Amino acid sequence: MEKTKQNKIYFLLAIGVTVISTSGILIKVAKAGPLVIAFYRMLFTILLMTPLLKKKSFRDQLVYFKEARLILVGFFLASHFFLWTSAFEYTSVSNAVIFMALQPLFTYLLEYFFAREDLRPGIISGIIFAMIGSIIISIGSLSTLFTKVWGDILAIIAAFFAAAYLFTGRSLRERLDYFPYLFIIYTYATLFLGILALFTGQEFSGYDWQDYLVFLGLALGPTLIGHSILNYSVRILPATLVSLTILLEPILTTILAWVILGEGINRVTLMGGILILFGIYRAIIKNRQGVYNTRTGALKEIE
Repeated sequence: MEKTKQNKIYFLLAIGVTVISTSGILIKVAKAGPLVIAFYRMLFTILLMTPLLKKKSFRDQLVYFKEARLILVGFFLASHFFLWTSAFEYTSVSNAVIFMALQPLFTYLLEYFFAREDLRPGIISGIIFAMIGSIIISIGSLSTLFTKVWGDILAIIAAFFAAAYLFTGRSLRERLDYFPYLFIIYTYATLFLGILALFTGQEFSGYDWQDYLVFLGLALGPTLIGHSILNYSVRILPATLVSLTILLEPILTTILAWVILGEGINRVTLMGGILILFGIYRAIIKNRQGVYNTRTGALKEIE
């Protein structure tokens, strides 16, 4: 891959992660339940994408709706959004974000067991540095870790489903255009969340207009822009590297939580942020060097 194209995708990823970092704040200020928030987030996203149906080339690729793997990706995405939203009811924004930092580790394990040809030598060290930085920036001291265990567990499971969602559809992205792919997985995620909300007796109406603004904000920003950029980036870069850049979120979310919600920010935040940035930088450098194929033991230079 040419250097100019790589630089552009890294810049685009930075924008995506910045937008995604607002999701924790929006979820925290909403009064609706987590399942309702997740459902309307995806429903509004689908509604915003419906004008694309006017294009015949777009409609022609909707035959992939019957693809089982896309259904699975939609289920993973729905599970991630529901669990991620639920975590904020039981733990702080900073704690939820720190456990989401496990996502690149889960993605790395999925690539190790199922797509070893994508592994980059040394990228695990970048993950470790970034995860340590996430721990430092999010909690400052060990005293707040695991203080709200249920919410922390939900965030960990949400991190796994986020990794599975990015990884599972990787092969389909090679033969399915970008926007039809997004429309299909977002539609399935909406259906899964709607069915779950229906069976659990959730109320679909009667919320304040501020809540509907939150739903729309989550759809426009973190989903339509943020997650869509992640899905585009994973077509070009390894899923582990894309997941790793999401660890910029603790820096941004912690700052936003401090400014908007009044949640404390520790003096060691700068140190944690430096470690995260160093970890991501190291992983990017290793990605530029080449691909390590564990089956052949060969290092293949990237194009």
